[in-house]
Amino acid sequence: MRAMDVEAEVSPEENSGPEPEARGLGPIRPSAEVRTEVEALLEADGSRLGDVYRGVRRGLSAEAIAEDLNVTTCNFVWNYRRIIKALLDGALPTAPTVAFQVARKFKSILKSPLSSALRSYLESNLEELERTANNETARAVEAEHLQEETKQAEALNEIGIYVYSLPHYLLHPFEPKSGRTLMKVGRSDSDVIARFRNQTRTTALPEEPVLLRIYRTDGAAGSGDAENDFHRLLEAAGHDRSVARSAGREWFVTHTKFLDEVARVMRLHVRIVNEVGVLE
Repeated sequence: MRAMDVEAEVSPEENSGPEPEARGLGPIRPSAEVRTEVEALLEADGSRLGDVYRGVRRGLSAEAIAEDLNVTTCNFVWNYRRIIKALLDGALPTAPTVAFQVARKFKSILKSPLSSALRSYLESNLEELERTANNETARAVEAEHLQEETKQAEALNEIGIYVYSLPHYLLHPFEPKSGRTLMKVGRSDSDVIARFRNQTRTTALPEEPVLLRIYRTDGAAGSGDAENDFHRLLEAAGHDRSVARSAGREWFVTHTKFLDEVARVMRLHVRIVNEVGVLE
């Protein structure tokens, strides 16, 4: 249910040997002073990343953190913990989509006033993250795992609002600054999913779509009302519909953070199928 399942966990201690500066590649670990500075940044962070960090510091499980944040599933906690690990320990992800996520967070932090040591540490590891994000072989392996999760979730035949995107749109958002990208937000049941799948094979879509979310509703009638509400709120918030000919009327330039909030306000069950793309 997450992009991270395809990567191998490597601790800083396991990544020993010649220092990265000597071999020219690979992540670097922070000094004690830099790590302390990162801890202070995370402690003061007002976003969900900071919420997860503080929950971890309190010794909460992923389930407890999700409950505190009023999220039904806890997969997203793993994602944020992955960013925290990269920041605190220099243990960088090897899955391209995850590397892309972490790289965006590094870039965001680099816009803030930082010590020269912390800036150098982040910039060095950012180069490594960008190399990983652009690794085509690793991308293909990761895409297979995302499709496995998508098919498993579709097989549940849950009635509700389904959110899809394409891997390219997730790696290259239409609006890089905000993280908004093309996502299909539409009512689905087993028949609708089958039709959508058939359409992807007969239209101009260049890739297999990835299922990101299912917002479960009460029956087919409820999903129709929920779909209308989602579309109305997306347009009211300026998350515009795509005007591309190859995209249907259910494609919007948006992100899952906004969609999750809409679903929670509507008191819909949130199933996080894949947590990829931009987290912030």
